[in-house]
Amino acid sequence: MGQHLNSPIIHVIDPVAHAGLSGHPLCRMAAWPLGASCTDVAFTPAEAERLGRMKSPRRKAEMEGSFVLRRRLIAAMAGGAPEEARMSSAEGGAPVLLQPAGWAMSLANKDACTVVALAAAPAKIGVDIEIVREMDWRPALSTISRDAERAQFEDAPGAPASKLRAFYRMWTLKEAVLKSTGRGFRAGPKAVDTPRALLFSPGAGMLRAFGGTFDFWTADINDAVVSLVQRRA
Repeated sequence: MGQHLNSPIIHVIDPVAHAGLSGHPLCRMAAWPLGASCTDVAFTPAEAERLGRMKSPRRKAEMEGSFVLRRRLIAAMAGGAPEEARMSSAEGGAPVLLQPAGWAMSLANKDACTVVALAAAPAKIGVDIEIVREMDWRPALSTISRDAERAQFEDAPGAPASKLRAFYRMWTLKEAVLKSTGRGFRAGPKAVDTPRALLFSPGAGMLRAFGGTFDFWTADINDAVVSLVQRRA
């Protein structure tokens, strides 16, 4: 890295604790201020290459902000200076925290928001974030859910519009579990059955997937939904 991250003051929160939940891996979330500059940051070659492929100026600015934020969030949880954080990617594409050492990491970003989770290695954790927007969730539901889970969702009380946030909760929870496998979406979202209780409110609990047991935490933070999971040893 080599350069000081001269960037705006960012409000950092623990989204899971903010929702009144506890017992979870370290987790921090922040949003990059619209129009803020981070031109003095020394991006890694991989980050620079990724930014160079982006056609949308807004999306590029948001990703630049995310590259800064994830270092700040890592430093907030694991100590050290943000510019000292070093990351790489595993063979399957999952992010790996090289420095500071000794941590398992998962991260996600959506629009200007970035969330990072850490746990002592070799934990298997996953985190995901989505911004709730109006959409027809029914086609996507068929893509990510088995018949029984889809029927349970569709038959639950409430009009389709009222189930929108519940769908995002389901989506982020599945994504978080998939990230914890190191394979991401390729591992198969239909292998993750989400608890029916999440149709009605966020919270914490346990689920089974991929032959293992996962503790999970889901939180609503304004218009964002965040889900965090950790596989039990």
